[in-house]
Amino acid sequence: MRTTKKSMSETTEKPNLRLVKDDDWKHRTRNLRFCKQKLTIIEEDGLVRDFMFIVLRNEFNKKMKVTGYSNYFIKELNSARLETLEYHAKIITRFLNYIFFDKYDEYQMKDITELKIEYGNHFLRDYAQGYVGKKKKTEMTVQKAEQVLNRFYKYLFNELEDMKYISEKDFFTKHSSTYYHRGQWKKRKKVVERVESLFTVIPPNYTPPQRVKHIPSYVFQEMLNICDIHYPHLKLALCLQAFGGLRRGEVCNVSRNNISYRMFGKDLGWFTIDLREKVQLRTDGKDVGGIKKRRIQPIHPVFLKLFQEVYDQHMKLIAHIDNPYGAIFLNRDGEAMLDSSYETFFKNIVDLVLEKLCKRGDFKSASEAKLLMSGRVGTHILRHFFTQFIAELETTRSPIEVAYWRGDGSLDSAIAYFAQHPVIDEKIKKIQEKVFDKIVF
Repeated sequence: MRTTKKSMSETTEKPNLRLVKDDDWKHRTRNLRFCKQKLTIIEEDGLVRDFMFIVLRNEFNKKMKVTGYSNYFIKELNSARLETLEYHAKIITRFLNYIFFDKYDEYQMKDITELKIEYGNHFLRDYAQGYVGKKKKTEMTVQKAEQVLNRFYKYLFNELEDMKYISEKDFFTKHSSTYYHRGQWKKRKKVVERVESLFTVIPPNYTPPQRVKHIPSYVFQEMLNICDIHYPHLKLALCLQAFGGLRRGEVCNVSRNNISYRMFGKDLGWFTIDLREKVQLRTDGKDVGGIKKRRIQPIHPVFLKLFQEVYDQHMKLIAHIDNPYGAIFLNRDGEAMLDSSYETFFKNIVDLVLEKLCKRGDFKSASEAKLLMSGRVGTHILRHFFTQFIAELETTRSPIEVAYWRGDGSLDSAIAYFAQHPVIDEKIKKIQEKVFDKIVF
């Protein structure tokens, strides 16, 4: 793979996206694979900036070369968050390896200008069936990959002027129709419409189990009980998700430096987490997890009484650990915990809860165990728990308010305002008592 001689920021020249043609091409490239490579830059003020590249790596000697495909992230995803960059890079590298290496005997492709639309259909079919990526995919997962591939094909067509089997008409369709006007049929002008997808994807017959999206307070209570026994350092993490709607990566980004709260006497009046910027939290520079929506996220007033107790417990637990970045969720080495580690611990907690429920003989435990076994359970289930709980509150008046508490919109100013002016009326106090009765630590 030859790369453009200009820097990644220069886009005046077309990037070189061609593989070198050689008679013994297959032999020469047997150790090559396309891979994604992330570059993280930590600025002087601690802010983190991430850049994504597609490289061609020799699996034998581990040497790498940046390819012209990396320009895709500059031109198409210039302001995208890290999770989006990671996902696009994963799909594109798998696709490039598929067409150039895995299917070389069939396609004989050495040049990206020889790309055909049917190759995308083949890839998505095999991706759905699990021949690419090891396990079978849900229809929604395949649709997400299809969206990436459509965008990548369009990018290639715009970058290269000599695509052999793809033309502009593949991306647009022209429609014409006739209508009756003053005693005669007339033909309307052609209407050009954008093609929604270049591909025709047939989903696999097998559908993997869907995610479990709801757990009752009873099961959440059991999770907290398991934390008390086995994972006391994660009890606050679960509550940040269940009481504040944080995502997995956002939990791992919580530090002493982005927490704000105010006490009204002995009680917590409000509590917020500033998730507007990513900062360095580890000495090795590793990314602890993503922040999907940059915002200031409050803990819902209904949960403050319970949250205060868990927060105090956690801060006492880590009081003797001096983390230079103020991280509050730590591994055994005192470094900030990675979101992947948190996910693993969470699955262990769910397994222990399931084991506990199965050992009981009562109907309620058996039904909840069946619920947990009905699909995949991940940390995101606590965000659903939070959403459902606040949606059912008497004080919640509209879907907009639910979106506000979930941090789904551009509501940073409003969140900051309400955080500084909490309104906890008698209804909320009654609901707090109700919640406390349901979830006893």
